Amino acid sequence: MFTPPVALTPPVPFPLVIAQSSTREFVAPGVERSALRLRTNAGPLVIHIVAVDTHEPTARLGVVLAHDRLVSSGETVSSMAARTNAVAGVNADYFDIGNTNGPLNIVVQGGTLVRSPSSRVAFVVGKDRSVRFANVAFHGSVQYGAASVPLTGVNVWPPEGGASLMTPAYGPLKPNPTVAAVRVSPSGPNAQYRVTDAAAQTGTTENADATLAFGPAAAAIADPPPVGSTFDLRSTLDPPLEAIAEAAGGGPLLLADGQPVSDPNEPAPEERNVRFPVAGAGITPDGTLLLVAVDGRLPASSIGLTRPEFAALMQGLGATSAMAFDSGGSATLVARALGDDAPSVVNAPSDGVERPVADGVFVYSDAPLGPGPRLFARPAAALALPGAVLELRAAVIDAAGHRLRTVALPALSADPHIGEHREPVGAGDLRTTVQYRTVERLAALEIEPPRPNPEPGAVVELQAVGVDALGDPVALEGVQWSAAGGNLTPAGTAAVYRAGSADGQVLASAGGVRESIEVRVGHHEQALPLFDGDAAGGWRFTTAPSGAPGTLLFAGEAGAGGVLTLPFDLDSERAAYATGDFTLPGEPLAFGIDVLGDDSGVALRAAFVNRLGERHALTLVRSVDWDGWRRLVVALPPDLNPPVHLSALYVARLNQAPRRTTGSIGFRAPAVILAGNQ
Repeated sequence: MFTPPVALTPPVPFPLVIAQSSTREFVAPGVERSALRLRTNAGPLVIHIVAVDTHEPTARLGVVLAHDRLVSSGETVSSMAARTNAVAGVNADYFDIGNTNGPLNIVVQGGTLVRSPSSRVAFVVGKDRSVRFANVAFHGSVQYGAASVPLTGVNVWPPEGGASLMTPAYGPLKPNPTVAAVRVSPSGPNAQYRVTDAAAQTGTTENADATLAFGPAAAAIADPPPVGSTFDLRSTLDPPLEAIAEAAGGGPLLLADGQPVSDPNEPAPEERNVRFPVAGAGITPDGTLLLVAVDGRLPASSIGLTRPEFAALMQGLGATSAMAFDSGGSATLVARALGDDAPSVVNAPSDGVERPVADGVFVYSDAPLGPGPRLFARPAAALALPGAVLELRAAVIDAAGHRLRTVALPALSADPHIGEHREPVGAGDLRTTVQYRTVERLAALEIEPPRPNPEPGAVVELQAVGVDALGDPVALEGVQWSAAGGNLTPAGTAAVYRAGSADGQVLASAGGVRESIEVRVGHHEQALPLFDGDAAGGWRFTTAPSGAPGTLLFAGEAGAGGVLTLPFDLDSERAAYATGDFTLPGEPLAFGIDVLGDDSGVALRAAFVNRLGERHALTLVRSVDWDGWRRLVVALPPDLNPPVHLSALYVARLNQAPRRTTGSIGFRAPAVILAGNQ
């Protein structure tokens, strides 16, 4: 079973490790969780690991879809874990974010193919309980009469290159004028189907056994089979579906046979050398599965890893094969803590909150409830300033890690003597020990939230958090608070700040360290002169696919600072863009713009790039269902670390058929909303 290394030394290009600490905790038989804190020559890193002994008979793996369907609003990893009674889990595939939210690669659940594979690597669990990372190939055909049409997908909409079989697991279909579809149901043995209805594009598959859809390439070969006829549907996977229990997509492949791999099908290759939060899985020679998440976009605590650095980390952890999952704000690892009933998030998602995702890989324990009760108390190990109060949480747990009952224990006051301490605690005839270390000073003091932004007269709750040189938390005592520009009510390590009419400042000190934060009060709007003068020359018209005709138009309008008009023709293009590169001022909270609508029903989006070069596409409106000018405002996500760049305004289809596919949209008066009253 995996044990955190006493001295983690991953090979180059991983940063040089200067100092480190680790913790380890039992989750369930064959399942453990670990956390590593590193100080490197590139910056701090926090690494979270769930290790699974794949030979443990009571531990098993499963793939879960958000809300048990391919098309959904997305679901958090912790929600999927809780509703399926998992003990641990990690996010898996990349997904069609902001649109269908469906995973982009293979899904197999319980030996059933739910979605056919793409060209990217997949996490594959065999029916023999083995785990491997493989590219899965799919081949199929639809045969009826003299016709043989390639079946190129299962639950891929619209069909790509041939026909696709759509099952109820997909969810609502987005009507597509280029697709011919019929409803079908199984009829007899040997994968034979009968066509039951020709009118299949009603927006849903949920009331049908399945839908057979022909895209343009399939329709060029033959018309769909007529109502009442039967056809044979053949499909194969390599490796064969008969050998697969569960599968989920991801990528890229990081390691094979112990060596780094340059995956030719890696997603977003432009992000290869960008440090960001990462999630993935590795296999060690003894069959231990490592589910790994590394925090990122947190300069004070964890800078994240590039893909080559992530591969090197997997090598340093002992993995000989490894792959990545969707990362960035999607990277989420959950695990059950001793004394809890359900898993909780163990890493620090870079959005500040869990991001809903498409699917995940989960760990389940079938170990029986009850035997071997023992007392467990938190914190199992801690750091504290002299005299700090350690609040204890305790529970009676069994040998499998199930919570049998909670126990109330009195708080401990940290021994004033610097060094290691062990305090016996008990409940009834059960005993355990709380271990902690008293430290003299802090390495840093933080005030959370770091950038409070209350409205005038509103209150914000603040918390002082101390850490040591590796970023491990330290229990505090004797925090001194002061403030300017507002009213502050201290309460130990916490304080309540009531905002005045202007920006203020809060200062805290403890353990020989002082820290201050600015409290920005209220909001203000700052206009952006992007559509006239020199700025207008920075815009370009582009389309997807590229090369479609069109020209941006600019005009002046009294008091509006210029108008940009973007033409579109969604019959010949998927999207029409006005692209540029404009640095937004400050730390923007939101972006606002006036839009001249044409009641066409098209969707409008804006694309932003953060300081790490990562692109975020945000929906301004899903359907332009008005005529005339309307103000639109979209909140910017917290991981858009400034400086933020506006890179595009564009027209596209989003989950609906627009009323008109050609026209133009006008934009004026762009602005950002900033914290503070000036």
